[in-house]
Amino acid sequence: MILSDNETKIDMINNRAIAKTVAELIIECDDRPISIGVHGDWGAGKSSILAMVEDELSKQKDGIECIRFNGWKHQGFEDAKIALMSAIVSELTEKRKPTEKAKDILKKLWKNINWLSVAKAAGGVAFSAATGIPPIGLLSSLMENLKGSVTDKEKVTTAIESVGEYLADAKVFEDNSLAKEFSEFQTSFEDLLKESKIKKLVVLIDDLDRCLPKVTIETLEAVRLFMFSKSTAFVIAADEAMIEYAVRNHFPDLPDEGDIRTGFEYSKRYLEKLIQVPFRIPALGEIESGMYITLLLIGSRLKEDSAQFDKLLTVAIDKMKKPWENLGFTIEQLKEALGDQYTSVLNEITVSNQIADILAKNTQGNPRKIKRFINMLLLRDKIAGARGFGDSIQIPILAKMMLAEYFFVDEYKKIAALTDDNGKCSLLHTFEIQKQQLSKESETADEDAEKSKQEKTKTPTLISKPEKDKDLVAWESNADFTAWASSEPYLGEIDLRPYFFASKEKEDFFFAQVKSEQLRNLISKLMGGEMNIASANDEIKALSPSDAKKVFEVLSSKIFRNGDIANKPNGIEGIKALVSHHAELEPSLIGLIETFDCKRVGAWICTGWDKCLTSEKSKSSLSKYYESLSKEGGIIVKTALKNTRK
Repeated sequence: MILSDNETKIDMINNRAIAKTVAELIIECDDRPISIGVHGDWGAGKSSILAMVEDELSKQKDGIECIRFNGWKHQGFEDAKIALMSAIVSELTEKRKPTEKAKDILKKLWKNINWLSVAKAAGGVAFSAATGIPPIGLLSSLMENLKGSVTDKEKVTTAIESVGEYLADAKVFEDNSLAKEFSEFQTSFEDLLKESKIKKLVVLIDDLDRCLPKVTIETLEAVRLFMFSKSTAFVIAADEAMIEYAVRNHFPDLPDEGDIRTGFEYSKRYLEKLIQVPFRIPALGEIESGMYITLLLIGSRLKEDSAQFDKLLTVAIDKMKKPWENLGFTIEQLKEALGDQYTSVLNEITVSNQIADILAKNTQGNPRKIKRFINMLLLRDKIAGARGFGDSIQIPILAKMMLAEYFFVDEYKKIAALTDDNGKCSLLHTFEIQKQQLSKESETADEDAEKSKQEKTKTPTLISKPEKDKDLVAWESNADFTAWASSEPYLGEIDLRPYFFASKEKEDFFFAQVKSEQLRNLISKLMGGEMNIASANDEIKALSPSDAKKVFEVLSSKIFRNGDIANKPNGIEGIKALVSHHAELEPSLIGLIETFDCKRVGAWICTGWDKCLTSEKSKSSLSKYYESLSKEGGIIVKTALKNTRK
């Protein structure tokens, strides 16, 4: 089962403790407004914490209403302030059936929102960022501007009617004072909460750090607008660094003063003033990451709502509460929690133990990065099964290969380059044996501490170290890669071809290469001039049928990639020499010739095939191609063909 990458209420990393604390703060602040920040890097679990906060608040008595707002989803709206205001009012209307009095209040609030929309559409009207409400005089100016500047009669009439109706009906704008206008707006919103019997309105804002800087700032300004209203709480999930960047981007002209970055300091103060209580999600340590990996893998096999998984989850959370004492799951704990399901997930436990250290270290304990790695592992295994070679794939080996692919890219490429046509990498095998030998010697040295220094430093007898091999030296100098190579399962004697193929969607490190150095040299000669081809005559004769076919395929591929067939492509003479000694390739050569477009091919196509196409069937096929060439070819080609036939 592929793991969902969406937010979840199932807590595998003890983040519910943060959610509970946030919920308690919201309840304790009574009718006072509060803003809380849930900060963490991309993939740290911010969205899941918001889901848990909502879940915790849903357990409270009636009077608390939660509204979710995703800034990223509303990014396409003209104005993020209007989007947030509209979302809050709309959700309140949906969740709480309004009374007649509430409907009157809603009408007034919608007029506020509609006015903002009109002002935004008309342009040229600047309203206060702190309040979102302009002075009454600007409404009259707006009407005059609309009359004089908008050419579309229908649009201007509609806009003037909207503004005129607002001027006539909205009591909120009867006073010319900004303070009075804003105060009455606050009162209207608070009246709506009271009439709807909402003691605390909680707005959960997510994905703000995914938004463009302009959208981020507008949403935060809208939060400031509501923060003057009692009984509101905002929980903002975002990466502080991204928010600070948005603020600096919004105020690009702030000067530097000496060694102090004024823009940077201002952005921090802006965020600190807006968010009263910041929570930073702690990074997972290696032990916690290992347990999380185990839970994810077991959860991919068992249902997350099963009794066994729930019991294991309880054990995990209890252990994570005291990370300084946590040593991870023990076999006994796994067996006790999973019961009769233990044997069914033994493979997942093995994989978890194998990959946990390297995966935790290289993902810095980021839950989303860990989950994505595991999802790709499970997905590749499923695709291998769908393609028909699932029996050739073992999850532990695939997982180890993927660790190298993701975190040791250069070494992974080198393994692919050094892997032979049977899928085995002899240098990796040598490296693994050396590490095993050194490990055994280290154990022996500990047991025989009384022995002489010469005995303890005795040269390994199992295999000698090929000191001059630069690749082996490079591997030995990389401690992390050495740890990878030293972990089970060992790969040196494994056919790695299925695993390279399973990973082929990203980049083809293995199958694009000819593994045999001898064949690579031969292909190089056959792509060269006449002297090179002549010098390879004995090598061509000595090729086995399978190797001859492989050389033909590589040469054909190189000829295809050339593109220019008006001139003779490099490799044509080499492929003729190859087929002249391996008659079984004649059908393949005819197939190659037939791919050449008669309208584009050059006169070279008309000669030189008699020594390599000797069977009657091949000659007949060539003649048919020539018939097409005589009808569709260019003048020069037709002339050459005519002379050749004479």
